[in-house]
Amino acid sequence: RGIAHDLAESDLVDVFYSKDPYDLARLFAPPKPVYGRGIVMVRNPIRRSVATYKRLQMRKPDMVKDMTLEQFALSDHLQDNFLTRTLSNNRDSPLTQADLNVAKEVLKRKFVVGLYDDFEESVHRFEAFFGWKLIDSSSSCQSKIIQREMDLDYNDFDSIPYDSAYTAIAEKNREDLELYKYAEYLYQYQKRVLFGNAEIHDVMEASQNRPPPMVDFGKIVRGQ
Repeated sequence: RGIAHDLAESDLVDVFYSKDPYDLARLFAPPKPVYGRGIVMVRNPIRRSVATYKRLQMRKPDMVKDMTLEQFALSDHLQDNFLTRTLSNNRDSPLTQADLNVAKEVLKRKFVVGLYDDFEESVHRFEAFFGWKLIDSSSSCQSKIIQREMDLDYNDFDSIPYDSAYTAIAEKNREDLELYKYAEYLYQYQKRVLFGNAEIHDVMEASQNRPPPMVDFGKIVRGQ
């Protein structure tokens, strides 16, 4: 529908959200003379899996009724390597090192990376990158929304015991764990390259009068 209505070139939408970057990238595929700029919030796959389990316990208890965390990890309710599969566009086949390499390359070339465990800082980086400036009332509202996200019951855990459940989740997300380590590296690397290691609030002020770097998001479709 977005392609049919030519949303990428319209003035109707400023931000697109999708769990599938390859599908979204079709909006920017040639001969479109427009570019997309990707941002992503990456979460530790172990913590992501535990939060998914806790959220299902709360919202869809029948789905995981009487399941332990380990049983959940071993079941089909927990998809393996969600991020690697998404970024490599390999949804069903066994993952290979080549798939992981593609996922790393797409993450590096197409996205400004945020980390869920550093949520507020990541959001401020996105604002600085796009040159967004919030008024005081909006900034206060944003802080409350971020805090509400962090306080959700299914996010309310400090540590995860290193037990058989942890091992089962880690085994099922082996590629995602490696990809997450790479995302952590990119998070620090981009701080130096995109934001010059300055305090993010200073960068946000300086970015108001300059456009963000152009990224040919449509090249995802062409495998470039």
